Order: sequence, then structure tokens, then C-alpha cells
Amino acid sequence: MYNKYLKASILEVVDNQLNSKDPICTFETYNRLSVLGYSDKQVKEMIAAVLVEEMYVVLKENQSFDEKRFSGKLALLPGTFSAAKVGRNEMCPCGSGKKYKKCCGRQQ
Repeated sequence: MYNKYLKASILEVVDNQLNSKDPICTFETYNRLSVLGYSDKQVKEMIAAVLVEEMYVVLKENQSFDEKRFSGKLALLPGTFSAAKVGRNEMCPCGSGKKYKKCCGRQQ
């Protein structure tokens, strides 16, 4: 079960980000996913899921909002190949705080 009021509030934050184009990565992701054929509702819910994950990291680890980390998580949504362009020594786009080579880029 989910809290419909919380969901509405998070979707309102996404709408505000889209209207103000701040951060710009939210607007770019919205456009990219819309072109791929996702509905307005689906796109906003996908972005909202990433936003909730970022909020969790900020609150749990007592960190400030990191637009680069948020952008990296948005890049992992369907229709992009940005994750493949991450350098070995760059921070992992999954938001773990580790370098890519020590996280998702590790050879299994």
C-alpha cells in the first residue's frame, strides 16, 4: 500500500522541477522518455522514483543534494546509454558513493 498524499506531493515536486527546469537533468530526462513513447504519467512516476531514492540518500547519510548523483540515476532510466560512458575512476551513477570500478563496473 502507498500513501496517496505523499505520492501526490512527490509528483508535485517533479512538476515544479519540470516547470522551472531546475535541475535541467529532470527536464532533459522527461523529454527523452516522452520521445520514447512513455506517457506523461509514466515519465513523472519514473522521475519521482529516482527523486525518492535521492531523498532517502540525503536523509539517511546526512548529505546535501548532489545534482551529479541525481543526474546519474536519471541517466539509468530507459533509453540512454550514459551509464556505459562512465569512466573507471568516476563516481558510480548508482549513487553508492564509490568509484565505478569498485561498484557497478567491477568484473564479476
